[in-house]
Amino acid sequence: MRATSFIAGISWVLSSLVKGDAPPPQFPQVLGVTTETPYQCAPGQSMNITFFSNTLRLDLPSMRFGTTGHGRTDEYAGCQFTIEFTSWWYKYRFAIQDVTYRGHLNATDGVQLYQLKSNAVFRYEFHKINPQRAPPDVWNVSMSTMFENTAKTAIGGAGNFDDDFEASGNSSTNLEWSTCMNGGEGSGDVKTKLSFNIGATTSDKTGKGTGILTRGLTLDFGLVWEECYPDPDAANAWGQTRIDDWSICTYNTNNNASRATPRALRRGPGASF
Repeated sequence: MRATSFIAGISWVLSSLVKGDAPPPQFPQVLGVTTETPYQCAPGQSMNITFFSNTLRLDLPSMRFGTTGHGRTDEYAGCQFTIEFTSWWYKYRFAIQDVTYRGHLNATDGVQLYQLKSNAVFRYEFHKINPQRAPPDVWNVSMSTMFENTAKTAIGGAGNFDDDFEASGNSSTNLEWSTCMNGGEGSGDVKTKLSFNIGATTSDKTGKGTGILTRGLTLDFGLVWEECYPDPDAANAWGQTRIDDWSICTYNTNNNASRATPRALRRGPGASF
């Protein structure tokens, strides 16, 4: 029998009332993926990203806990990566209102999957135009936490458990909208990215059990679409956090070479777990 957990609350009721507009006729395409945890989620090998009409699905089949128990009370499986998108449909913006976690847990000796987490940060990187495109080449970045969820679950926990599970939850904050897309993002002077931090934690009271995500973890993020009117000034002013001159590409006329220098400034939204 599938174990199911529903994390409900007032904010869930409110967010479920947000219907939005009909989805765009075309969904964005993945331009590239970078990961901080290649062992858990490697682009092109252990990660699948799919857009449906009102859902963004992340399949992470290689997510696994760091050890097999035996003396540790908690075990953690984590995946951190950034997806760059292109070909957004003109005059649309989106928000993330909920998430559904799915997987299969094989647990022994009372090991319990008690927490699932997800965080999504939207990044809007735009080129700071210089006269005649003279060097240095400067990029600004704006960021907002689109989604933040901690799902308290009780999957397993008594003897052995070997079954599918499902848990659902909403964002801990109100809906956060992306910029209004003009259709040219992903090429030229604008880059759009979503950074994800995904986690699962088990407890082992006896220190003798094991917990395995046999097929990793699948997350379905519920999307809300809204028609809008692109405004470059509004887009450049968007975001909870903005870093001017975030990346600077300098040009050396002596050896005809360029070098990009990221600015090591304050941390953006969406801290690690």
